Amino acid sequence: MVRRFWSSTALVVVILALAVAAFPTTAPSQSLEDILFQAFEITADIRPVPLQVTCTDQCRIVRFGTMKAKTLVQFKVNSPSPVSQARVFLDSDLNAKAVTGVPLTFRRERENLVLTFNPPLQPDATGSLTFEYEGQPFLLFDDLILLDDGVLYPVLVSPFGDISANRGTLKTTVTVPAGYLLASTGKMTRSETGGMQTYRWEVGEPLPYIAVVGGRVYRSIEKQAGQIGLTVLVRPQYDAFADKIADFTGKTAEYYSRLLYPFPFDRMTVVSAPFGRALLGLGFPALMMLTEDAFTGGQSGDLRRDSYLFLLVAHEAAHTYFPAQTSGRGIAYVWLSEGFAEYLGLMTVQAVMGQAAFRKELDEDRKWYASVAGRGELPIGAYTRLNSGGATAVAVRYAKGAFVLHMLRFLVGDDAFQKILQTYATRFRGQSVRVDDFAQVASEVAGRDLSDFFRQWINERVLPDYTIAEATSAAAEGGFRTTVKVRNAGTGAMPVEVLFEQEGGEKVIKRVDIGGGVTIEVSEITPRRVTKVEADPEKWLLQSNYTNDAATVR
Repeated sequence: MVRRFWSSTALVVVILALAVAAFPTTAPSQSLEDILFQAFEITADIRPVPLQVTCTDQCRIVRFGTMKAKTLVQFKVNSPSPVSQARVFLDSDLNAKAVTGVPLTFRRERENLVLTFNPPLQPDATGSLTFEYEGQPFLLFDDLILLDDGVLYPVLVSPFGDISANRGTLKTTVTVPAGYLLASTGKMTRSETGGMQTYRWEVGEPLPYIAVVGGRVYRSIEKQAGQIGLTVLVRPQYDAFADKIADFTGKTAEYYSRLLYPFPFDRMTVVSAPFGRALLGLGFPALMMLTEDAFTGGQSGDLRRDSYLFLLVAHEAAHTYFPAQTSGRGIAYVWLSEGFAEYLGLMTVQAVMGQAAFRKELDEDRKWYASVAGRGELPIGAYTRLNSGGATAVAVRYAKGAFVLHMLRFLVGDDAFQKILQTYATRFRGQSVRVDDFAQVASEVAGRDLSDFFRQWINERVLPDYTIAEATSAAAEGGFRTTVKVRNAGTGAMPVEVLFEQEGGEKVIKRVDIGGGVTIEVSEITPRRVTKVEADPEKWLLQSNYTNDAATVR
């Protein structure tokens, strides 16, 4: 849901430290499939306060808003055997006052409430639980209200730190003082009396999560983004790019509708949030939060580049599909959200803005991953919400995650790749899936077993390094025979293209398979002398070194 953390200030470090601490370090015993939460009715009374920060050696927030809430959860036992224990994620800034509905006891373990059922819940049992809680959530201030899963309402957590595998309908009621403008997902009604406002939202289709966002000094701007009605919430003087963001949102929704299936919502809300450069965006179903710098162009740098701003919008809009419509669970479930959103965003830039813009943003992701590659990063499959908060983890799940899909596109071709995405999205709409489900669709559409590809790039840590070890050419058969020794000095086995460029600029490309540590000989007869050879000329593949790919032919 988040695109690109940067920790450039002490306050940001505080924010990140809180975010990382939000996930337990011990794995619960039950599976997420043992018990399912199927519906939420949330009632919350929130009282925001002005943000107050003090700075000495470090900056820290000294005053927090308050929330008092109750959530009624409908559950079903999905386990074939009795369930004696379950864990739910509830932010540590909240104090659980009561959990009722069935005989149980509960205790706090860091960010989790451990529920012990006595007697155990029987297979196929259904029922309800009522959670009552209150406290001081982190982002509940005049200029920024952000309450999401684990804060606004408790959710099940799996041994993998996976909290988005459950899909439930949601009814949300939030009471807030007059003057605050709030947004969420679903059909909304609002009333005001006695200086207090009551917002109500209802979502009829099961979703993995929602959020309530907003602030005091916002104003609402209505836009039409293609076929999508768009509500933009901005603070005064932060609306310079509102028309551009509406345009990008509409074009993104149109492209996703062609690529996958019609955009799931006929309305979207975009909130301009005072994140600065520490956090660029958050994506929820039919709701995006973008840093105010995106609405103003910031002071300098990336956000003044249209392709970068477009990628930011397209990335967050992609979360309306992944994970809102198809959510991941288990190993690498974060990749099924963030890696997909990043590459779908890149594809949108390519489709709308052209190849040059696409290559620019793709190369930025390439450099992003290169900044952490080989420096102790884990495989994609090793990162979950338990350990996904650091800079290395972010680069792996976004940048490397996007490149895994880019390399799959290279492996199967454009047409097959787009069919893979469409088949996966439509087949598993409204479901929670595993990486194996996507891999099975990819193999099915491609007509060949792609399990080795996913094993290498999801479960293992491989990084090729293609180099031209030797290149010679001699007259032969009325033309020239060029022989090249291509070596993969790195790890992992992938097909790679080898370019033979002749005098006059004519090019021939051959594709060969090269395993890690292997050197192969590739020959080609051409009518004119070959002057240059290059491995992976289009730079489809992740590598540890891109400076040794080409050579002049002797």
